[in-house]
Amino acid sequence: MALESLKKIEEALDHDEVSAYKANFEVFKGGLSRHDIAKYYDKWAETGEYDMHLNPNRYTGPESAARALAKQFSAEERSTARILDVAAGTGRLGAELYNLGFRHLDALDPSEGMLNKARERHIYTNFINDFIGLDNPVPVEDDTYDGLAVSGGFREGHIPATALHEMIRVVRPGMFDSYCITNTSGVICIAMREEYLDYVSEYKGTLEPFMHNLKRNGKLKFLSKDTITDYAFGKSGVIFQFVIS
Repeated sequence: MALESLKKIEEALDHDEVSAYKANFEVFKGGLSRHDIAKYYDKWAETGEYDMHLNPNRYTGPESAARALAKQFSAEERSTARILDVAAGTGRLGAELYNLGFRHLDALDPSEGMLNKARERHIYTNFINDFIGLDNPVPVEDDTYDGLAVSGGFREGHIPATALHEMIRVVRPGMFDSYCITNTSGVICIAMREEYLDYVSEYKGTLEPFMHNLKRNGKLKFLSKDTITDYAFGKSGVIFQFVIS
């Protein structure tokens, strides 16, 4: 499916667009270990090509995720809320959160090269160079954050569905009635390409049922599932939002 998409992109887009898509394709085509993926991101970031290839004209996920999360917090709450940016990359999502009034941001990413670029933005308090949802817990205490956001981290070979357990652990519970959040905390926002739900091996027939199982077990409540157009390379995306019970 991914290879088929690549062929269609090559036929439809100009040279610069194709080069950007190919660079993106290399890291999610499958067959790489997670440590190999982290090394790929190191090089991609250090050359400066990552931000060029995935500029806002081609990839709107970080800004879309930040705006979605911000809707759950008042302007006053944004100035005090602690937010974890998972798969932070070079910090675009964090930069948009900062623009929207958030001031206590931490970045988590397995690629040191990506985090080095994120440091240059001077918007994050702490940097966590780690994977999430694999063998060991991330070095974060339980109930540390008021919210968590991720854009682009859910893709082939990246964040496993089971990482939701770890996300729930580090985000403190919120209050939720039948209609809305009654105190703003415990919000998780996940933005990803919509088609990954259908063909990425780790998510097909698994990710959404896993989310619903967490809901049935009282671990979280759904706030919304929204589809956005032109998420990446003209393809649609989906944004899930939950509140931790």
